[in-house]
Amino acid sequence: MMKFTVMTSMPVKRRRVPRMAITRQDVIEYFHLEGARNLLKLYGRYQDNIPDDASEWKKELFPVVRGIWNSEMDGGRNRYEIGAQLRTAADLFETHPDGSHHALKNFPMGYPMERTAAIFREIADYVEQWASPLDMEAISNTPVTARELIMRFPRLSSILPLYFGQDGAAVSDDMQDASTEEGIRMYIDETHPGCPWNLPAAVAECHEALAIFHTEDQLDRFFCEAGMHGGSGSDEFTDFLPLFARLCSEHMREFHSPMWEPR
Repeated sequence: MMKFTVMTSMPVKRRRVPRMAITRQDVIEYFHLEGARNLLKLYGRYQDNIPDDASEWKKELFPVVRGIWNSEMDGGRNRYEIGAQLRTAADLFETHPDGSHHALKNFPMGYPMERTAAIFREIADYVEQWASPLDMEAISNTPVTARELIMRFPRLSSILPLYFGQDGAAVSDDMQDASTEEGIRMYIDETHPGCPWNLPAAVAECHEALAIFHTEDQLDRFFCEAGMHGGSGSDEFTDFLPLFARLCSEHMREFHSPMWEPR
């Protein structure tokens, strides 16, 4: 086989293109729109863009807005905050129709693209008026989606994949032969001393999961699949979740003074 060598008279010097530094203001502007970004995350920038037909995106967004409404009652972002973020994003799309503004990163576009700003404002109206008047029949009869339910478990969504998932710390390396209880205690040790701001909410999520999912099969399919890809160590979830809640509560009582003293 013949080899061909390309000869050059001198080495080619590549021009270094300077990277644009990300400023603190850039970060602030990006996360100012995080609620709207999360609402629309089921759409992609280059595929499955938001359809122009409102009946289509209303059907897809209904369970997500219901999840926001439920989270709002627990102290999460409210619908009016997210509506305002959508309008800000719409204004930015009008001045940057290609979505090049740094605050628009990870935002989908409308289809057709030139309708993006208008579609965002229509969605803002829908989100703000979603429960006015409150239609409990529609709210109750629309099937619940996995993405909506994941919004109820922000801490378990991180804990279960990281510590008990297929590649989790609690089932790898020196923890390969660890018991489920040892894995939970490792999470608690790594959370300490920030436990008062993490463990009580994680305990609440454990009990909420047991209230929502009534069988081991449902728990396993949701937490091990459904986009979460977590695990429960070597135990079944019906044993793991009460154990997790108990160990966290015991740690709080032993190592942390009460967060509030009535006077």
